[in-house]
Amino acid sequence: MSVSPTPTDATETIPTIAQQQLLTINMTHVTKLTATNYLMWKIQVHALLNGYDLAGHVDGSLVVPAATITNGDTVFVNPDYTMWKRQDQLIFSSLIGTISPSLQPLLSRATSTYEIWDTLALTYAKPRRGHIKQLKTQLKNWRKESKTIDVYLQGITTRLDQLAILGSALGHEDQIDLILEGLSEEYKPVVDQVEGRDTPPTITELHERLLNHEAKLLSAAAAIVPHVPVNANVAQHHRNNNNYRNQNQNRHRNNQNQWQQSSSPTGQNQSQQPRSDYQGPRLTLVVVRFVVFKDMEQNAVLSFHIFKPTFLKSPVLSHRGNQGRI
Repeated sequence: MSVSPTPTDATETIPTIAQQQLLTINMTHVTKLTATNYLMWKIQVHALLNGYDLAGHVDGSLVVPAATITNGDTVFVNPDYTMWKRQDQLIFSSLIGTISPSLQPLLSRATSTYEIWDTLALTYAKPRRGHIKQLKTQLKNWRKESKTIDVYLQGITTRLDQLAILGSALGHEDQIDLILEGLSEEYKPVVDQVEGRDTPPTITELHERLLNHEAKLLSAAAAIVPHVPVNANVAQHHRNNNNYRNQNQNRHRNNQNQWQQSSSPTGQNQSQQPRSDYQGPRLTLVVVRFVVFKDMEQNAVLSFHIFKPTFLKSPVLSHRGNQGRI
């Protein structure tokens, strides 16, 4: 006849928290929490802890063991609580490391992982009318201007996510309209294509189209920009050559006049006598063209090109370096 196990024997076969192994969670790869990325931070941290079967420490699904156990008149520390406390403090320390230093003072009174999680949720996920109105105003005033497509869309999607956290998410068509309204005139072809569709594209599809169009604009600018400053440099180079030659000619004439004056028997300055072949100053019509464009970094650049109209015979400035006559 077999003897049935006593209640004490049955309890000993059930694994307890005290029998579990402590786990150190490495959260160095988690993006630090800021005032604008709470949703993505929350998803990343919760998924990591859930992978270790420790998400109950932050979402409250794990029942905290009693701190003490009473056996008759004897009270002693519950080993399950000790194990839970040690594991919770390891998670607590890792969570603090994922929060930006500017936000850490918000958690100065937290003593457990759940208190950190709850405080952050009340701070960044609690719907407030003023906060929702502020986010919608920021979305309305957000424009691409000189931003890249990635930066422009990131600013929109971040605020859309915050509205979703606060329970005031915008519809998909409204989100697409916001993106299109903030684009510059250069992206009008993409806007026309999207508005001509019966159904709006996803944000991912729209992002891809805008990136492709941005690449085309940059390629077109790169093909034009390198040639424009050359004209200005060539013109400047020939103008410097003209100045240098004119200075040499003037110096030669002054030396010749001084020699004629010193060698004249009457002492009269021959340079003051009018020359029969002097035809007066010669004037040449030139045209200066100014071009304003934007370089690869969206900086304004001013370029100029000096050239002679085609109806005049002799060139003023040329790319080959011919000396102009002015």
